[in-house]
Parts: sequence; C-alpha cells; structure tokens
Amino acid sequence: MTLDEIVELGVLFQRMAASEGAVFTETTSVCRVDQISKITAADFKRISELASALAQAKRGKLAVFGSISGEVDLERGDVSSIEGEAVAVRLTKNVEAEAAYFVTRGGFEAALSDEEFMRGTHKIWIAEDFLPFSTRSCVYSPWGSAVKHKRFEDTFDSPRRLVRDQSYLSAPTDIRPWYLMIPGDENSGVFAAWKEAAVRNLIFCLPTEIRASDETRQVVLKGARSVFADVDLSKSQSQLFDVVTDAVRWVYDQRRDTETKFHLLNNHLALYWPEKAKWPMGLADVLDHALASAREAFAFHLQDDSKEAIKSLGDLRKALQEEVTRSQSATRDLLSALWRDAAIAGAAFALRSATTNSSAVNIASLGAAALLFASLLTTVLSNWRFDVLAKQVRGQWRERLYAFMSEKQWVELVTQPVSRARWVYRVSIVPVFAVYVVLIGALLWVVYPAEVMAVAGPILAVLSDAWRSIGDLWDRFTPAPILTSSPPSTPTPS
Repeated sequence: MTLDEIVELGVLFQRMAASEGAVFTETTSVCRVDQISKITAADFKRISELASALAQAKRGKLAVFGSISGEVDLERGDVSSIEGEAVAVRLTKNVEAEAAYFVTRGGFEAALSDEEFMRGTHKIWIAEDFLPFSTRSCVYSPWGSAVKHKRFEDTFDSPRRLVRDQSYLSAPTDIRPWYLMIPGDENSGVFAAWKEAAVRNLIFCLPTEIRASDETRQVVLKGARSVFADVDLSKSQSQLFDVVTDAVRWVYDQRRDTETKFHLLNNHLALYWPEKAKWPMGLADVLDHALASAREAFAFHLQDDSKEAIKSLGDLRKALQEEVTRSQSATRDLLSALWRDAAIAGAAFALRSATTNSSAVNIASLGAAALLFASLLTTVLSNWRFDVLAKQVRGQWRERLYAFMSEKQWVELVTQPVSRARWVYRVSIVPVFAVYVVLIGALLWVVYPAEVMAVAGPILAVLSDAWRSIGDLWDRFTPAPILTSSPPSTPTPS
C-alpha cells in the first residue's frame, strides 16, 4: 500500500468524521468512525479498493458496518444495502511488535499522551509526507519508509526519582521518548505535534516538586529560597523546546552527576524566577540565565571534586606500593623459610651419621619431615589467604572510592602492578616447592627406604625418560660439525 493511498484513507476518515453526529476514534490498534448518517457511493467504492490494498499489504482490515445489516461485503455489496442506516467504518490495524502506525494526525497526537505506549514503541509510521526524525527510543517516519531503529544502551535517571510529583502523572518516568536525536522539519505538522508533547513532558523534569489539588497544579523550585509557580498549559509551549531540551540534557546526560546538576539548576531557577510568573511560560525569560549559572556552579563543584580525586589517587598509589612491598616480603619470607628448613633437614641427616641409634634417627627424620611440611603449608596458605583478602579489598575500593575511574585506567594503575608483583612470588613457589619435596622425600627415605623408593622409582624413571627425550631432540636439531678435508702433504725431497 502506497503513501498516497494511506494518506487518502486518512483524508477519507477525517471527511466522514466531519459529518454531523459522527464519532471518530483512532488508537494504536483501531481507527474508526461511528454514527455516520450517510455514506456516498463514491466513498463506498473507494473504501472497498483501499480495503483490498490493505489486505494485500497485510497491514490490517478495513470494514463497513450498518447498524442493522451488520458487516457489509465490500467486494460484492454496494452502498444501497446500508441506505438509511447509521454506518460505521473501522480499520483494524495489524502491526509488528514495538511498532505502530496512524492514518490521521489526530490519532498520533492522542497516542503521544500515552506514556506506556511511548515508552514501549520504537517505530511509528504516520500517513503524512514529512521528514523523518528520531529520539533515543523511537523513529518517526512517513508510511512505507524503511525504518531502522538504532538501540542505545545508555540509561538515564528517572525524573520521578528527583521530582516529587504528587500528581503521579506530570513527571515522565523516562526521558528517552522525548530526547531528540535527529530533528525533523520545523514546518512539519507531525514534528510540531511531537515537539508540543515533548515540551509538556520535559518541563516537569526540572522542578523540585509538583503539587496537585482538585483543579490546579503548582510547581515548587527550591534553593536559596523556595518559589511556588502555578501551572498554566493553556498556551502552546513549543517555543520552549530548545531551551528546555538543553536544560534537561545537561541535567540528565551524565547519570553520576544528575542529582547534583538537578539541585544546582533548581537553586538558580528559584533565584531568577519572577513573581507571579506561570509555569512553564516563565522559563522563557529565566531558564537560559539559570542554566548558565548552574553550569558555572557545577564547574566549581568539579574543581573541588578534582582535588578530592587527586588526594584519592595519592592514597591509592601509597596503598599499592605497600601491597607490592608485601608481595616482595612474601617472596623473601618463602626463601628464608626454605633456608631455615634446609638447615633443619641437614641437621637430621647429620644426626644419622653421628649416631648408631636408629630409633633416634627415625624420630628426628620424621619430626623434621613433618616440620618442613607444616612450614611449607603454613607459608603458602597464609600468603594465598592474604592475596584473596587483598583482592576483595581492591574490589571494594573500586566500587566505593574509585568509581570515577574507567576500567582501563583501573587495570593500568592497579591490576597490572599488583599482578606483576604477585607473579614473582608465584614463579618462586615452583622451585621452592620442588626443593621441599626433595628434602621431605629424603627424610622419609631414612625411615622408610623401601616405600619411598617404590614411590620415587616410577617418578625418577619418567624424569629420566623425559631428560633422554630432550637430549635426543637436542641432538636432532643441532647440526653436526663440518670437517674440512686437509690437503695432501707434499713429499719432502731427500
């Protein structure tokens, strides 16, 4: 179905809706005109043709109903079958998920006030010829245009978290449907309707409080002084779109600073707000100045934050240096324990040579082996536990104190230096562990020679085979020396 055909259908609906007593309704799922007193033969024929085009495009079903006759067969029937009856024309829409289309601008404007619909819809077609435009959450295009919606992963603070809305209806829950990304044509009626709806939502993202009574609403701006302004939406607010959009973007773009910016802007709005000015039209005179002042105040706030950040980074470097020093100390302690335990094992071996009392030698050897095992286990486990606790503490630092740092900065400044320091310790564990195994095995061999050899024999055989294989590979890849042939000796004349 072409754009011209859907535009013609919209014009047809509007013309029938203009007849006396007719009732027009368009929602996201249906467009209908009820209580039509009379329908012409030309309109009936055109409705039949458009119904066929809609069915072929699989965009919905267009039907005509008589108040007495019921649904009319558009292919074989004619207008005479419903003459004298109240007529209803109904379009039942067929659209994909998260999409919608409207055949009249009035239906589109009505849908703009449905917050749940605007939050969940990502593609909207309208039966008008206009320049497409898009927001953070939705693309608006003429009927038949190819639509590709780019999804943004960023999220914004909900205005309802900051604005105390006693009406529960004024402040939007999400600003993305009203966050313009690609602007449309300023002369477009569709874009103008969207801008009007956007301003009506965005203006309630800025005040501290919205109070509601039976007939009136009032906004409250709080700062150095509190200001109360009555809400008056009787006039068009589209001329406020640019300045209100700038203010909302400045406040809500960076989620980390949203609350600070919100209160700074409220403070300056309260200072500049003229007496008896209505909301939101009073913003036209003061929002530019208030926003500029809030930006300056936020810049000073960032300077204070930067001082704190520099101090925090200094503390972080100091803590990291201490952690690197601890890793070095752990390596030195491991090597010192090895020397001490090697001396203990040597003393046990010396006792075997100095006495013939086998019972005393066995007890000394077993005690020394147990001591070496306990020393190794205690040293390794204590250092491992310290490493785990230090990693948990660094995780808490990351979340609570250094959230302002990017992941790349954190890895470069924290993770990599600590990993390098711990890498030295982890590498040194391997030879130290091997030495401990040899010492403990030798001490146990003194007491249980047969059992130890039964266990060590296969291990030594495997190591011997591995060493022999390495030697063979070395010989295979090492080129043989080239022997130069010596020239024959010259006979010496006698």
